[in-house]
Amino acid sequence: MPKLSKEAKQRLQQLFKGGQFAIRWGFIPVVLYLGFRRGADPGMPEPTIWRCYLWLLTLNSKTCFIYYF
Repeated sequence: MPKLSKEAKQRLQQLFKGGQFAIRWGFIPVVLYLGFRRGADPGMPEPTIWRCYLWLLTLNSKTCFIYYF
C-alpha cells in the first residue's frame, strides 16, 4: 500500500465526510422523490406531501413513545 502524505489523508477524510453527509441527508428525499414520481399502486390513494407529513408525525410520536416508556 502506498504511503499517503498528510495532505492526501486530509483530502480523503474530507471526501468521506462529504459522502457520509450526502448519504445521510439525501437518502430519504431521494426515496420520497422516486415514490412520488412513480405514483400510487392501483387501488391506493395518490401520495401527497400532506399525507407524507402526517405519516412522519405519527411515526415520530410512536418512536418517542417507545423510547420514553
